[in-house]
Amino acid sequence: MNTIAVTQLEKVVLEALAGEMYAECGFSDAGLREVVDGSKLPVNVVRGVMSSLIKKDLLYVWDRVGDWGINARDPYMHIWYLTEKTKGLVSEWVEEGEVEAVELIVQ
Repeated sequence: MNTIAVTQLEKVVLEALAGEMYAECGFSDAGLREVVDGSKLPVNVVRGVMSSLIKKDLLYVWDRVGDWGINARDPYMHIWYLTEKTKGLVSEWVEEGEVEAVELIVQ
């Protein structure tokens, strides 16, 4: 099992996103709205944590610029993905043998 050192808020956000994964390994249709709902954190806190997770390569956010006429300035239209480092937070993907389990360690 891999371990990743994170802050308490990063752990809450990553676990909320992982809880939204329901399809094949790597797929996501979740974003800011789902993570805010799942984490019960204020949107401004989640957005700040998102920035930190991106810098650590634990989260990728697809802004969907140019896709199907989507307004990329709308943060609720962005899709959030777990990176290769964090896909192991999704138990179904681990059980299917797609990825190795990951444990978040709060520092």
